[in-house]
Amino acid sequence: MNRKINILPLMTLLCTLPFAKISAQQKNPTTTTASQADINSIRSEFKRINGLTLRNEKFTYEAAACAEDGVVQYFFNGKEIVKIIETGAIGDGSWTKEYYYQSGKFIFSYEVAIGSSADGQDSKIEHRLYVKDGKILRYMEDQKEIKADSEAERGVRVADKIRNAYTTKEFAKALCE
Repeated sequence: MNRKINILPLMTLLCTLPFAKISAQQKNPTTTTASQADINSIRSEFKRINGLTLRNEKFTYEAAACAEDGVVQYFFNGKEIVKIIETGAIGDGSWTKEYYYQSGKFIFSYEVAIGSSADGQDSKIEHRLYVKDGKILRYMEDQKEIKADSEAERGVRVADKIRNAYTTKEFAKALCE
């Protein structure tokens, strides 16, 4: 028996499939490239801020179950807050968190938390948060990119609250949700 098989639909599908894949791949690098460009811009601003001679003001705070010996340091370029360093400790743990701002908007934070376990082992964890227009671009834990979670979202909220706390001096209220 000789059967005729119409291979035209199959050939059409096979010929268009690679192009569909290329088209889908082209969309991702554009998005990634845009995000990477924003991250590179944030890194440049971070370097620029840290290269400036900034005026600073230092405040202390304490809050039960939140921080012992908390310190908040505001750094100004002229009258504009461009950097905040917040440090504190509670129990066997301590942290340092740096917040960076561009034109009054939060763009980046870097946090190092150090803790000790009952058996005396120290642990260290780092977090980096890249933000543009209030949206998280990248969240990292110990040099690895991770999915932004509620802690990352909290970081964005706290960055705005701690900047505004310069006026109110209610640091514990801004930092201890």
